Amino acid sequence: MKVLIADIKIGNRLRVASGNIGELAESFKKFGQLQPIVLTSENELVAGFRRLSAAKVAGWTDIEVVYREQMTKAEQREIELEENIRRLDMTWLEKANAIAEIDRLKREQNPNWSRDMTAAVAGTNRAADVSDAVKITKLVELFPELKDAKSLAQAQSWALAKVASVVRVKEVKDNPAEFAEIEEKILLGDSVKVIKSLPAGLFRAIITDPPFGISYDKRKAGTEQSITSYEDSQESYDRILGMASDFYRVIKDDGWLTFFLGPTHYERAKGIFRAAGFTVDEMPVVWDRSDGHCYTARPDRYYARGYDLALHCLKGNPEMSLYGRGKHNVLRFEPVPGDERELLVERPVELYQEIIKRLTVEGETIADFFVGSGSVLAAAALLKRNYFGVELDTARRAAAIKKVRAYTPDE
Repeated sequence: MKVLIADIKIGNRLRVASGNIGELAESFKKFGQLQPIVLTSENELVAGFRRLSAAKVAGWTDIEVVYREQMTKAEQREIELEENIRRLDMTWLEKANAIAEIDRLKREQNPNWSRDMTAAVAGTNRAADVSDAVKITKLVELFPELKDAKSLAQAQSWALAKVASVVRVKEVKDNPAEFAEIEEKILLGDSVKVIKSLPAGLFRAIITDPPFGISYDKRKAGTEQSITSYEDSQESYDRILGMASDFYRVIKDDGWLTFFLGPTHYERAKGIFRAAGFTVDEMPVVWDRSDGHCYTARPDRYYARGYDLALHCLKGNPEMSLYGRGKHNVLRFEPVPGDERELLVERPVELYQEIIKRLTVEGETIADFFVGSGSVLAAAALLKRNYFGVELDTARRAAAIKKVRAYTPDE
């Protein structure tokens, strides 16, 4: 039988994405409706949301339906689940929501209902799949950005990283006696704004590693042990380069700036720092990380990238420490292994130790305006240099504080 489309009620649906409705609407126009939609006796839609949507797009005013009488809410969800869960275009989150809701509704009806029984209804045959679905739907409520994951496995990875970040922040907050001194030296804020509030001539050296301005932020929080995503657009990088004159101002009259950057902005950054007053060495500092994973998107054309660059900038007439004199500009240290990284981008503490030992002596102050994992400040603490840092993200700051504490020598 047919029912007016305007009389059909659509409640909350397990499935949000509808796929290509236009193609289905054209099929309706050409071949008609091959399968009826399913309604309750109150004209509430149970199954056939895409067909109903296509009928509307096709301009139909009524649609073929069948009724299922006296259905419980759980039975309605089961029918919808049966219709959609095995479709290729059902998202991982829609499938998880469907399984979690079936499990909830069944348990409300039957106190003896088990996850194994839900798994059988959902067609997974694994109670663990049901548990995963229930957990991830709750975590999505806490961390909405998990919806951007491409798969359930990726969402679970992101969720673990997010939960770990919350634990770090809480641990630092709950232990003021242990972390208070370090917290005072690592400010939470926007470096572009914070630096303008600082007096001139504070630091012997700034060693910093800002985002590279290559849209690397598209890799979301949770990938490769990252606890947060971050802004890394061209616009944000231009804003960072605008700090050049303030970098120059807060460095002592004879001091250093080591500025890590991507090759895309190498020449431009040199010009900007020179305009700010720095002497910029034509030869960059090179971190040889070829002992780790090297990558290129076109191995048929290009060498895999096995190095990173940093500008070596001087203010006034500083002199390297006795340790640093005569050493070459290529620093070879293994990258931090993926399973040991706290953040998406994390350079080894040993790399920064080497730079700090070459440029400064014990007791001088090192600054990092993009603290990230805290490796620069951890190296400074280990070498008994004073340090100062700024970090925009609460979770990254907490991770950095813990790292600096771990590297601070016991007196």
